[in-house]
Amino acid sequence: MNNTEAELKDYYCYFPVTPWKFCLMSICTLGLYEFYWSYKNWQYIKTRDGSGIRPVWRSVFYPFWYYAFLSDLARNHAPEGISNKAYMVVLAIGLLILSYIWKAPDPYWLLSIFTFVPMLPAVFAISKINGARPEVKKRAGHKPLNFVAYLIGGPIMVFSILLSIGFFPSTMVVTGDSLWERDLRYLRNQEILAEDEDIIYFYSGGVLSIKEDGQFISEDYVTSYGMDPEDGIVYSAFAAYEDIERVDVKWSTSLLEDTVITISDVYGNEFELWVSSESGGDKKFVKELKRLWNMKRAAPPGTIAV
Repeated sequence: MNNTEAELKDYYCYFPVTPWKFCLMSICTLGLYEFYWSYKNWQYIKTRDGSGIRPVWRSVFYPFWYYAFLSDLARNHAPEGISNKAYMVVLAIGLLILSYIWKAPDPYWLLSIFTFVPMLPAVFAISKINGARPEVKKRAGHKPLNFVAYLIGGPIMVFSILLSIGFFPSTMVVTGDSLWERDLRYLRNQEILAEDEDIIYFYSGGVLSIKEDGQFISEDYVTSYGMDPEDGIVYSAFAAYEDIERVDVKWSTSLLEDTVITISDVYGNEFELWVSSESGGDKKFVKELKRLWNMKRAAPPGTIAV
């Protein structure tokens, strides 16, 4: 056993951190700190027991090993540890569920931010086990790298949350009912969207606001608009489905580029819609556009080219 491992056994048990630090680091690192915390705890257990467990793999799959970790706390440090088995099962299942929710669509994936909540009882238990010894308190407190994580990760997390709830334009095609009322009001004030017109699918390539550009389909029209960055004037183009002669689609070949839809009408006008391919949103957009076009045109004046 080297000096570092000896110190680990002599001065503290497990990996003590303050609850506030654990919460902030979990949020500001998008959950990555939980992997590190789990690794340090399993590393302690391996050193303490002289066992052959692999802390790296147990930390990679930490939600599945969380019950085993709670059991170790209960077995070696009752009553300071968590001794109620039913409670441990609830915590472990809760962590598994929250860990899986990150796959959910906006804004429901935001619940996965709270994976630290079922882990807090273990954090509190470890703090209680180690008590208020100065060397432990110093190790468990905030360090310069933690503040770096807060300063960098905090704004990223805030931006992600605002993006998911629709405060900023989504990077995906969204349904009309997910748009904020202020955005719909802007489109109507600019006479881009009629008062009695409801948006079916919408996409904006804007970074901070849908005012920068957007394209959408409604029951009666397909519309594209954009703001000139120099003079701030908003330009728009639209076509009623019965007036569309041709729809050309150049599909995206990577996540870094949009699918380009070219609309040609019977009057010789032509305009483009740029739609994100993320999560197959471009395919849903084009499918609905062509369904409405085929349904509303009285007689097929042209052909579809894809």
